[in-house]
Amino acid sequence: MESEAKQFHCPNCYADLKFNPGSQNFTCEYCKSSFTEAEVREYQRKVMEQEQEYKQYEDQIPPEQQVSDEEQKARDQFNEETKLYSCPSCGAEIMCDANTAAAFCYYCHNPVILKGRVDGMYKPSMVLPFAFDRDTAVDHYMKWAKKKWFIPRDLLGSGQVDKLTGLYVPFWVADADTSTLLEAIGENVRSWTSGGYRYTETSRYRVIREASIRYDGVPADGSQKIEDLLMEAIEPFDYSKAKPFNMAYLSGFYADKYDVDKEQVLPRIQQRMYTNNGSILEATTHYTHLKHKRQSDRTDTLSWHYMLLPVWFMTYNYKGKLWEYAVNGQSGKVAGELPLDKGKLALFCSIIGILVAILIFLGGYFIL
Repeated sequence: MESEAKQFHCPNCYADLKFNPGSQNFTCEYCKSSFTEAEVREYQRKVMEQEQEYKQYEDQIPPEQQVSDEEQKARDQFNEETKLYSCPSCGAEIMCDANTAAAFCYYCHNPVILKGRVDGMYKPSMVLPFAFDRDTAVDHYMKWAKKKWFIPRDLLGSGQVDKLTGLYVPFWVADADTSTLLEAIGENVRSWTSGGYRYTETSRYRVIREASIRYDGVPADGSQKIEDLLMEAIEPFDYSKAKPFNMAYLSGFYADKYDVDKEQVLPRIQQRMYTNNGSILEATTHYTHLKHKRQSDRTDTLSWHYMLLPVWFMTYNYKGKLWEYAVNGQSGKVAGELPLDKGKLALFCSIIGILVAILIFLGGYFIL
């Protein structure tokens, strides 16, 4: 009987772990993390528990919520028309249509291998098509990056920008009705001067604010590989331009396969909604200070959309650290953290120092 080798994945980036005889630990060559055998087994146990919980959840789905014959047919077609590539270096899984071949990993740029077909359960309901081509994406990126003075020279080179990849990122988009209650102590502080004395009067009030707030289209990406804050930085997306999913939109582009399900992103989405709830309620108060704030929130109704959103994505390896950049494939908004070239900065400071010294010298010369 043929047996399949057991692979352990890194809890941080999901790449394959390898045993290090020197440290007697399991290490990730990609993110440089290290784990003991106990930590690896505990992570695997939690993964298996989640899979079992999801299986039980699937078994309990009411008949009216089960996949219809039409939807199953669409999933089967998605399975037939979509190829899945896997990166042996960082663990990324890339989807593309049957006519597009993936030669390298969009994330670490190492060669990828064909893994097979994509399970129909990963078929998205909607897709937001790219609004502009790669040349325009490069132009957006270059205009943004050129405004930064002290970045490495090769970050703007053709060898780097050639790695800018059109990638459909998986997103869970939530519609929700929320209820929120804010309780606090409001203070109004008034100060004045009279008869040579300074007076301060503080008035305190009990503050109660309650509201029902509706949210439509709160997004959270479903990819462990891509930084969540980076995806939030290039928002918003105009969902009115979204189309029912069709394989034709994947032609010539890559798509990331989600590895974070909607139950896992729910806390992120709720945090965004509840933080905004607090801001809305606080904006209705007109006090100098709000103290001893206590806020309670709940989600009353919740519905989901699984969609692919367009992102021009690029990574840059600088001195052993991976830097990520993204261009919103609809609006052109660019985001990413830029590394600092300390050599350029030192040279600039030296030139400024020399110029200042010359000006001081000349100033003293003319005074004499």
